[in-house]
Amino acid sequence: MTTMSPSPHELARAFVDLAASPVTEVSDPTGLLATLAAHGTQLLGECSAVVLYAPDEHARAEVTAVGEELTLLANQAAGWGEGPGSESRRTGRPVPDTALDGDRARRDWPRYSARALELGFGRVAALPLRVGPDILGALVLLGPGSTPLSAELLALGQALADAAGWALERDRRLRETRALAGQLEHALTSRIIIEQAKGTLAARHSISVEEAFRILRSHARSHRRRLTEVASEVVGRRLDLPVG
Repeated sequence: MTTMSPSPHELARAFVDLAASPVTEVSDPTGLLATLAAHGTQLLGECSAVVLYAPDEHARAEVTAVGEELTLLANQAAGWGEGPGSESRRTGRPVPDTALDGDRARRDWPRYSARALELGFGRVAALPLRVGPDILGALVLLGPGSTPLSAELLALGQALADAAGWALERDRRLRETRALAGQLEHALTSRIIIEQAKGTLAARHSISVEEAFRILRSHARSHRRRLTEVASEVVGRRLDLPVG
């Protein structure tokens, strides 16, 4: 397949756009997937690009493509669990350039290959979408005619998929960091309230802080309440626990 190499400016624009694309939800990174599909189609000559994203093996995969017919094919393939994208997602390995009218495609992806041929495609390959150590999808490249997809084209496709994977991994780590920070903040706040309640009880009843904590914990357990809730009511003077 004869293709014009993308200019350095086009390549730089693609990678900047991938890095800047929004990931609204872990399970729905539509902005990033749409950017990957659009730039894949733009940069890879006569090829068309489809992105399959399936972070959960038990849920329906999300697909993004340029054009209604190709999007429909991608959705059908995801529903069938068939095609090079599903295979690459499942195995974690690239699906090499394959003739859609060849024995391999007709045997392994009968519905997919027949429909892709009807749309005018003759070759296909799939490249894994790596997010950290995990494989959560694939970038599928479809080319017209019978000329094999070049190694250079597949290398560029994998670079685009890797850039998208880095963006997804960055977002995943950011979400994990925020969640951990929230947990730590909650734990610290709870600890402060409990310490305040211990001091309040100790001062109110002239007992040790150890005895005050025993009373707090005993009340929470006997009433099946969270310790922090009981402590908050003691600090706010909405609850006065008996001593002894």
